[in-house]
Amino acid sequence: MSFFAKFPVVQIKQDNAPKLIRDFFRRVVMSDTFRNNTVLLEDYIVLDGETPELVSNKFYESPYYHWVILMVNNIIDPREEWPISEKQVIERVYMNYDMIITVPSGASYSVGNELESSVGGKYIVMSKNSNTIYIRSQNGYHLLTTSDTLDNLTTEVTGLTISSVTLPENRVHHYYDTSLECIVDYDAGNVNLTTVTNLEHELEQNDAKRAIKVLSLDYLGSLESEFTRLVNK
Repeated sequence: MSFFAKFPVVQIKQDNAPKLIRDFFRRVVMSDTFRNNTVLLEDYIVLDGETPELVSNKFYESPYYHWVILMVNNIIDPREEWPISEKQVIERVYMNYDMIITVPSGASYSVGNELESSVGGKYIVMSKNSNTIYIRSQNGYHLLTTSDTLDNLTTEVTGLTISSVTLPENRVHHYYDTSLECIVDYDAGNVNLTTVTNLEHELEQNDAKRAIKVLSLDYLGSLESEFTRLVNK
């Protein structure tokens, strides 16, 4: 049976005519009978690239129960709350953090300029300070080195050689004090200070999502019955 077949049918108006649809906007929260009973739940670490469907197939021999995996872990938006692959983490870093480049004196760049690299990267200038330019990737991971060139699609400056590059994954996200076990400001005299890069931060955030709970197969039928009852209230 399809997952959405469990949802009740409601009547709406479309083009002034009645139409029956599934009320798939309904949300059901798993009861404490399941959520707080450690006997019913197993700890599991999601492997790199595993989807809820793959985890469901591993434990229940069917991808159909992906909704059980999400429900047990109170995941509403899998795109944000489910771990992604390490490759996707790197893509996210390039899309969410700036790359710093320096260019020769006299190069004209303005905030909002669109750039294209000789290796296929597309960027937008986010900010600038003299010859230091902060650019953000618009098409994910593309490695830039000083041997690459940039074309400024806005002002038609072509073939500009990059003087230096600081990749977004290597830039500092924050500093961590290992003795206090907390994020702190930079202090050159703090021997307990650890630098956390953008990539390390994103990997840590993603890895934290890998620890999930999986309902024991023996209680799968009971949860499915409870879900059907609650969603049709």
